[in-house]
Amino acid sequence: MRLARYFVLWSLLFCLAAMTAQARPKGEKSSTANIESQAYAHYQKGEYADAFAAYRKGANMGSAKSQTFLGYMYADGRGTKKDLEQAFEWMNKAADQDYATAEVSLGLMYQDGLGTAKDYGQAFTWFSKAARKGSSDAENDLGVLYYHGLGTTQDYPNAFAWFNRAAQQGLASAENSLGFMYYTGRGTAQNYEEAIDWFTKAANQGNPGAQQSLGWMYMEGLGTRRDYIQALTWFGKSAQQGFALAENNLGLMYFNGFGVQQNYAQAVAWFKKAAQQGSANAESNLGYMYSKGLGVALDAELAHAWLKKAASHGSDNAKSLLASMGSRNAPQPDQDAASAAEPGAR
Repeated sequence: MRLARYFVLWSLLFCLAAMTAQARPKGEKSSTANIESQAYAHYQKGEYADAFAAYRKGANMGSAKSQTFLGYMYADGRGTKKDLEQAFEWMNKAADQDYATAEVSLGLMYQDGLGTAKDYGQAFTWFSKAARKGSSDAENDLGVLYYHGLGTTQDYPNAFAWFNRAAQQGLASAENSLGFMYYTGRGTAQNYEEAIDWFTKAANQGNPGAQQSLGWMYMEGLGTRRDYIQALTWFGKSAQQGFALAENNLGLMYFNGFGVQQNYAQAVAWFKKAAQQGSANAESNLGYMYSKGLGVALDAELAHAWLKKAASHGSDNAKSLLASMGSRNAPQPDQDAASAAEPGAR
């Protein structure tokens, strides 16, 4: 659930200066600040029921911050029974006070249909409100909606503009998305050098999609010289985070002996990890390995099963291999634009 990305940022949110756009008496502000401080202390100690009770008190006093945190606790089921409808209700109350963090979260709930009916138009509205306040998350989320034409007309230049705003604030997911826009030439002129610069920024922040994409650029020599060692390194970093595209491409590196000693057993291991996540390319490659007994015992039944699964997921390579199980061709790398992480990957 994408809303969960906010749960880990609770301590950061306490540093926000504005509690809410609505003015309250000085004494009441002090009171809610004390309540929220106590709530946070309880939460840090794992005393979730006490934290929930304190945030509930602050929320009932009208604090947008407490209402937002109460929404998180309902959504996460901490200190109370998980209740997405209650989470939505409290997030809505906070967002109605022009609280940017709640506006972004409310947009996510509309986008993903959490506690309410899925409504991309409403998601677009709330992301827009938060983006106008300078929220990098909202700016990035608007970029995603413009890119895919969800809740608004598909508009690559607008998607590029919003990704750029968020990326300029150092948001890794936006940096990755901006790199992809430069890579594909959507919404801007294609520029591999710019793409690799933005992928590098995001990859250095630990974004697995960007790490995968950066590995791809080094493997193909796009925007930089071809460097299999660098490709292997970045695929490895991404694969260690469970990113399926990188797991498949790491398997290809071992299969071909690019930047590492050829090792079919390692190739199979990485293909299997990616295939278990539903990667059609990896399913096809794994099926081929079983069909030839490379890095694994030859098993025609398993080969057919994996190739059939890959074909059902749209792999032309698998369809070709199924049609000619006796082929001696090596598994195709399936190295197309899809290997660069799609915009919005987090």
